[in-house]
Amino acid sequence: MSTDPKHVAATPKQADSSQDVEFSAAEFEALLNAAIDGIIVTDRDGRILRMNAAAESMFGFAAADVAGQTIEIIMNTRDARAHDRYMDNYMRTGERKIIGIGREVVARHRDGREFPVDLAIGEARVKNELHFVGLIRDLTEQKLAEEEALRQREQMSHVSRLTTMGEMAAAMAHELNQPLSAISNYTAACTRLLDQGDENRRDVDRALDQISVQAYRAAEIIQRMRDFARSRESGRQPVDIRDLILAVLPLARMDARANHVDLRIRLEKDLPTINADEIQIQQVLLNLVRNGIDAMKGVDEASRRLDLRVWMEDETHVRIGVTDRGHGVSDQVAEEVFTPFFTTKSSGMGLGLAISRSIATAHGGKLSYFNNPVVGATFFLILPTKAD
Repeated sequence: MSTDPKHVAATPKQADSSQDVEFSAAEFEALLNAAIDGIIVTDRDGRILRMNAAAESMFGFAAADVAGQTIEIIMNTRDARAHDRYMDNYMRTGERKIIGIGREVVARHRDGREFPVDLAIGEARVKNELHFVGLIRDLTEQKLAEEEALRQREQMSHVSRLTTMGEMAAAMAHELNQPLSAISNYTAACTRLLDQGDENRRDVDRALDQISVQAYRAAEIIQRMRDFARSRESGRQPVDIRDLILAVLPLARMDARANHVDLRIRLEKDLPTINADEIQIQQVLLNLVRNGIDAMKGVDEASRRLDLRVWMEDETHVRIGVTDRGHGVSDQVAEEVFTPFFTTKSSGMGLGLAISRSIATAHGGKLSYFNNPVVGATFFLILPTKAD
């Protein structure tokens, strides 16, 4: 066979993959409608030029119904005003606040129902005209899932508080026994004094005063336990970290006394206000105190000491440390100590530390531990002092 170039068969020219592919208007429309997210194209004044099928379904409008209308027709009033300000600022200054950046806004359905969406805006020039393209994703299902997860966490948190109260039953019984025994003794004394005649009236009055004091003391213990254990909706507000800790200390001291533990408190001066759910943070503190007490059950009573210290970690974080003199965290349980339902106790559900870590994380903080150089372990909670 001749190898002369003029006798070589010509091969078809390979398609250049870098060549631009042109679509007809119908093909481009089909591509827009194939997208699972809503797509809306507007001009520089926010007037709707095009809406794909997903956006039609999301907002309840046919594209023809909204063509030429401003984007405000599918946004709630507050976000529509904010959107107008952002776009006006961008057109004047070129400063990007929403262009190319996703943000969560509240959209409005044709029937007036409002729902959360994630909105990302891009820009393009078509025939030298500036257009904006909005990619919209409905967040309704995601928000419902987040709310359900929050409800479940609140339920688990409540169960954990009840479990903590159950573990402290012996301490509660011991603490309540003292005022109740005093009430019984003073009542018996009143009866004897009254039998002896009116000349003992002053002694009777003093005994009645003591009955009132001890009854108040018992009621205060019960109320404190009820406040801690009750089911309630989560809510954060500014709280003074010192007041928060002082409010839970009576329960901690009660548990420490019942287990013959020397509980020592050291609070740094000028502790800040934090944005927190007070009961949840108190729950974490009480869990750490309880764990420290349990860690020393095999230790001689004279050596049972638990230190709770609070100080500023840095300018924007506060640290709460609980140091015990037990045997420390062994290598065998180190990786599972914060795992739900893992426990080294003979009783208990193993929820305390797992729930405590989730609470710390939800507050933008951290819960961890380290073994002390000589004896025992220190569990510490770090919380931001400023809301993110």
